[in-house]
Amino acid sequence: MAALWSDISDSLITEMDKKLGSKYKITIRELLANPGRFSKTANIRNTVSNLKEEVDNYIDDALSTMSAEQKALDDAAMKADSLTSQLAQNVSMQAKQYKIPIVKPVMIDRDMSKDETVYINTLDSGVLALVEKLCASSVYIADYGTNFGKYRIGEWLFSGQKNYVIRAYLPPSEVLSLQASKEELDSLFTAALSFLAEV
Repeated sequence: MAALWSDISDSLITEMDKKLGSKYKITIRELLANPGRFSKTANIRNTVSNLKEEVDNYIDDALSTMSAEQKALDDAAMKADSLTSQLAQNVSMQAKQYKIPIVKPVMIDRDMSKDETVYINTLDSGVLALVEKLCASSVYIADYGTNFGKYRIGEWLFSGQKNYVIRAYLPPSEVLSLQASKEELDSLFTAALSFLAEV
């Protein structure tokens, strides 16, 4: 199912379908995979809204038991934010020195599998030397940083004959995975509701 949604969402859908059993006449998996199949079902919009609420509550309950994991994630995000600020200053300084433009694109078409990505969790002389070398050989620098709550997680693409990416390291987190899955499932339910409103 990874083509329709992420593996984590797939696991949640399986768990929820087992948990809900025969409470509803449809499964979440069937609904999200093909909402059009249920366009003639009575009260389908209410059913979809109820399923969405069940999933939201299930994820919120799971997240409420993960205070230690949430604290670890917040600590890691704070460290990544601090590193991002320091690195942003250095990238900006090096880009000015080499007269390389820094852009903040919405998107760039590229083969990300060919990018060489370096994850960093400290800023030392080796990282600074790498930034200088990458700036010197780049055509442009794309700032792809993202926000995580109140924190910024830096990511820079240095374009050239080969693309290089430097990214502030944010360790994998079950909390982060659940939050991303909640957003993904919410958007799938919203799309299903939208589709069913049009038929």
